[in-house]
Amino acid sequence: MRFLDGQQPRHDLTYNDVFLAPSRSAVTSRLDVDLSTGDGTGTTIPVVVANMTAVSGRRMAETIARRGGMAVLPQDLPLDVVAEVVAWVKGRHPVFETPVVLHEHDTVADALNLIPKRSHEAAVVLDA
Repeated sequence: MRFLDGQQPRHDLTYNDVFLAPSRSAVTSRLDVDLSTGDGTGTTIPVVVANMTAVSGRRMAETIARRGGMAVLPQDLPLDVVAEVVAWVKGRHPVFETPVVLHEHDTVADALNLIPKRSHEAAVVLDA
């Protein structure tokens, strides 16, 4: 980050204090970004996920928490929704992915739409 006048501020700044000017980056694709750490642990996932509605939802919070990271929930969520999401994430199994659960009245199209949402690409059909 650089300031247009070349001077560093004497106090901390927030988003309301600055104007972010768009500019070009040397990165041509997000696939070119290397997230591996310098300490040799081999991790390539983010440690903290942004508090953006389209990024940090229930599923992302679950996935990142399972891998040792943290998702910051968007600040515009109502408190009851935040409490429900936090309780839901903390209630997930720490190792095994949450399965896609279908019921006997669900269609094959329902299964095909849900399966890509999990990395294990499997569905469990419950006989009610």
